[in-house]
Amino acid sequence: MVGIREQSRARTTAAILAAAREEIAEHGGGGLSMRAVAREVGMVSSAVYRYFPTREALLTAMILESYEGLAAALAEVGAGRADRRWVGLGHALRAWALERPHEFQLIYGTPVPGYVAPDETVPAAAAVAAPFLEVGAKGVGAHPFADPHLVRQMADVSVLAEGLTGAGAATVIAELAALIGLVTMELGGHLVGSADPAGHLFAALLARQVDTLGLVGVG
Repeated sequence: MVGIREQSRARTTAAILAAAREEIAEHGGGGLSMRAVAREVGMVSSAVYRYFPTREALLTAMILESYEGLAAALAEVGAGRADRRWVGLGHALRAWALERPHEFQLIYGTPVPGYVAPDETVPAAAAVAAPFLEVGAKGVGAHPFADPHLVRQMADVSVLAEGLTGAGAATVIAELAALIGLVTMELGGHLVGSADPAGHLFAALLARQVDTLGLVGVG
């Protein structure tokens, strides 16, 4: 059973994270101020450091929470034929980003000056990529990214899905990067005057990816 002290700490931690998210929504990740967060929560700034010893620790906690939220949204995409599942995952990614743009920007946008993400964020990022890799592994198409050096780089990634080769992993990661890049452009206002809102362009990209990955009609 969780004690009263643990419950209180959990509530305060959640309040600090919520206040920090409001800060980055207004000022961006680079403008995150521990003093401002403390003021929002009603604490002295020194008290916040008892929960997050550094500004970087607070940023890391926010990044982990964002990755976990996105992974949870992707996990809600039901099972089914590979092509439909890839499309469902793509739309789930974009929907989450449009609903939580500042969280998306925190994990995929411009790096926060002076912040270096620790190793603990790697599994969280992998949890987001995993369902795309799992579906992509079912593809029967040719993988254009078969360079031996790249395949060696992808060795750790290919183990995330059964039957996934290094070339296949590289191909899926490149397509996932295309999805993230298009959403980033949409959120940044770079498609205004051309394909904004980007729903139709995004759907067309997903359709092209299904063909490239060889997922059409695959169970």
